[in-house]
Amino acid sequence: MSRGSPNRIRHLGVDFAIWRSGGTWFWLLISASGEGGTIGASASEAQAMSDACLSIQEKLTVL
Repeated sequence: MSRGSPNRIRHLGVDFAIWRSGGTWFWLLISASGEGGTIGASASEAQAMSDACLSIQEKLTVL
């Protein structure tokens, strides 16, 4: 199984990372404190980007 290096991206002031492992794309929201986050899995890179951005938007709406 291949394991890629995470690509860090910023959306609405929140950092997240996406990477591919095997045939799955993973995304991770990185908490500002560095003590945890939210992770998800998607079928494609585009879907991982979209899922991460939607998750960020949902979290900001709750705050």
